[in-house]
Amino acid sequence: MGGVTLGPRPRVPGMERDGLLQCEPAPVPFPLPAPRKTPHMARRRRWSFLMPPEEHGFIRSLQDRYYGLLTPVGRVVLWSALAAGFLLLGGLVMPLILFFSFAVSALTVAIVVGLPFRPRVSLTRLLPPPVSAGDTLTYRVRVENTGRRTVRHIAVEERDLPPELRRVGEPPVIDALAPGEHSEVTLRLVCSTRGVYELGALQAASLFPSALVKWPRRSPGRERLLVYPRFTPLESLDVPHGRNYQPGGIAVASRVGESTEFFGTREWHEGDRTRDIHWPSFARTGRLVVKEFQEEFFVRLALVLDVQSRSVKEDALLEKALSLAAGMADVLARQEYIIDLFAAGPQVFHFQAGRALAHFEHILEILAAIESGERLDLDALEAALLPEASHLSAVIFVVMDWEPSRAALVERLKAHGVAVRVLSVRPDRKPEGLAPGELVELS
Repeated sequence: MGGVTLGPRPRVPGMERDGLLQCEPAPVPFPLPAPRKTPHMARRRRWSFLMPPEEHGFIRSLQDRYYGLLTPVGRVVLWSALAAGFLLLGGLVMPLILFFSFAVSALTVAIVVGLPFRPRVSLTRLLPPPVSAGDTLTYRVRVENTGRRTVRHIAVEERDLPPELRRVGEPPVIDALAPGEHSEVTLRLVCSTRGVYELGALQAASLFPSALVKWPRRSPGRERLLVYPRFTPLESLDVPHGRNYQPGGIAVASRVGESTEFFGTREWHEGDRTRDIHWPSFARTGRLVVKEFQEEFFVRLALVLDVQSRSVKEDALLEKALSLAAGMADVLARQEYIIDLFAAGPQVFHFQAGRALAHFEHILEILAAIESGERLDLDALEAALLPEASHLSAVIFVVMDWEPSRAALVERLKAHGVAVRVLSVRPDRKPEGLAPGELVELS
């Protein structure tokens, strides 16, 4: 059987690849969707009552205000006041009354006294290249004092984060910033799920003078954050080659000039160019011999992703499929292939990448933004895929399910002389009816 070999994690996305993908990307048939205000990402979320509490909007909003407006000491004082108030329900006890009054008064005074020290600062994120799902994004934030007085004890943090992005630790604190002075702090976010997110509210808040509450000032800017799918690292991929030759396809040379490769020699004919004379052969034989060339083309491969998903369980399988697709695209992009990526769900999207077309990172952007669908429109997929069959050497299917209609599409492609490989992410529904070597298995 065909197979893929697991290996070390690919190079960090965002870095240029030697000798590949050096030109500007071709226009993408479906531009990345702008992030939504709710739920901050391009992908559709599947609601469930059993989802973690922080994923419910109301609880997440309360949690954001709790951590964004209170310092660690202020949280202790707040919970102490709540505990004392609860105990007072059982009867008035003078020590509890005094303690409750002291805690509430301390928080109230801290709010009033801290208002004049609200900082006037500008905040600028310095974001690195995107990370993959499960990784920690580490980035710098530039803080500049735009006011007329020194600001003290400035805590910098993100606000209104989606549940897929979680802060790491307490926010960093700048002791003091004089007017016009600037400093940088480091923030960390754990990115649990792929997607296109919007980072909106970056907050700088003064803890001075009480260190109980924060008087915040938010930055107005919004920035897009991409989180790539988690990689399934592959060392190699058994790439099939069909019988098709792709004349008029995409030539190997990505520079101006002749896209031809030296093929052999033949005798001189009238009208041949003098620059094509093969002088070593002329020196050997004493007869004019010219070089023959033939056009060479990249091998075009189609990677078809089935994004049908109708449950939380299938959502998890889809993430596994996208992880495998990212690993496959990484292996293929390091070789001289043209990759046609088809994302097939209720709609079919087509994106082409490879040498002189688009960067490998653009494939990852598409995989990050793909949204699952309740059904797979096989008619639309067939209409998009079969016209390209004469130009394709092979098609690699990553399928969520296996049924007769999918098998029929595979047979139609094989009838066009296209080699196929099928990888199913469902261990309980192994594809049947395939020839030896057409079923891809991890090894």
